[in-house]
Amino acid sequence: MAAIPFSSEIEEISMDGFQVVSGDLFARRSGYYSPTCTIWSGGITFNKVALTALNNCERVRIEIHPQKKSVLLVPVTMKDKDGIPWRKNIKDYAPRRMECVRFSSKLYEMWNWDTGCVCRAVGRVVTVDNKVMLLFDFSSPEQWKGKERTSEK
Repeated sequence: MAAIPFSSEIEEISMDGFQVVSGDLFARRSGYYSPTCTIWSGGITFNKVALTALNNCERVRIEIHPQKKSVLLVPVTMKDKDGIPWRKNIKDYAPRRMECVRFSSKLYEMWNWDTGCVCRAVGRVVTVDNKVMLLFDFSSPEQWKGKERTSEK
C-alpha cells in the first residue's frame, strides 16, 4: 500500500463545529451478548442467550405488565398449567419460535404497535424471592418492518 504523500495537495481543515457521534446510535448485534425477546404479529421468540440465562430450563411462564410494557419470563416446571415449552425439544438447547397470534395480537393492540412491524427488546436477569427470571422492557423496542407473507394457491 502506498503512503499518502503529505504535500500542499491535501487540504488542512479546522475541527471547529464537529461533534462526536455516540457509538450508542449504531446498531449492534445485541442478540449475541444479551437476552432478547422478539415479537411479531404471529408469535414470539427468545434468543439462545435468554435460554442460557435461565439455565436451559424446559418450560417458562410469560407474564406481562400492561402499563410498563414489560414481559417477564419465569422458569417453571411441568406442573405449572401456564408454562409453555420454549426449547425446540428436550435434547436441543435452542429456542423455539412460538406461534401465538392471539397473544401477540393483544400485545400489539394494548401497546399500540404497528402490526406491520417486528419488535425486539433486550432483557436483563432479575430476581424475585431469590428466583432468577428475565425482564424485557418494550417501552422503547427496536422495530422494523416485517416481511409481507403471501398466500400460496
